[in-house]
Amino acid sequence: MKKLTALAFAIIFSIGIFAQSNRELGHDPEAKKILDKLSLATKSYKTIKINFAYTLENQQAKVKETYKGYAFLKGSKYKLTLTGTEIFSDGKTVWTYLKDAEEINISEFDEDDESVFNPAKLFTIYEKGFKFKYVGDDTKGKVKLQVVDLFPEKPKKKKFTRVRLKINPVKNQIVSIKTFGKDGNNYTIKINEFSTGMVLPEILFSFDKNRYPKDIEIIDLRDE
Repeated sequence: MKKLTALAFAIIFSIGIFAQSNRELGHDPEAKKILDKLSLATKSYKTIKINFAYTLENQQAKVKETYKGYAFLKGSKYKLTLTGTEIFSDGKTVWTYLKDAEEINISEFDEDDESVFNPAKLFTIYEKGFKFKYVGDDTKGKVKLQVVDLFPEKPKKKKFTRVRLKINPVKNQIVSIKTFGKDGNNYTIKINEFSTGMVLPEILFSFDKNRYPKDIEIIDLRDE
């Protein structure tokens, strides 16, 4: 589970950002218009809370596993909880709590490092590294969704071939993100609840040893 979670969030949450700097590349103008609206709305939120379902699927191996989680975002600070794992950061340091292993790993925050599972990147996928195309519309209940596909400009350096976004055009919010892996593993994050504007205390994004078992092992990776 640890490796599966790490790989999934490394792929999904470190896709990068891609709309403004790609204007000169002549990408699909309809897709660009959708992404610009999404970007503007996202940057207006001071805090975000999401409840989501995360699914790994490999049709060839007949594997489909779904886990539920939630995340809190406040600028560069975040907390993510998913099936026995907590990952949180104050914008400078990242703490990863692995409940089954009874350990906490400490690392430096680095937004350019693909090993950092920063959920804030889920909402900043709009500035570099991708070409994009408006695919069409989809429906969720009575809501019409806009579908945009992203294609890596340097595909050899990525573990996936494309990323599909489904966006609610009324709220200008991402409903789901799906990555199509070269190894046959597809990862989907489906956002079930999206809330903004709540007050989030600073303690939510920092480590307090007293909140964990006394015998927990603390592993500092910052000097390695």
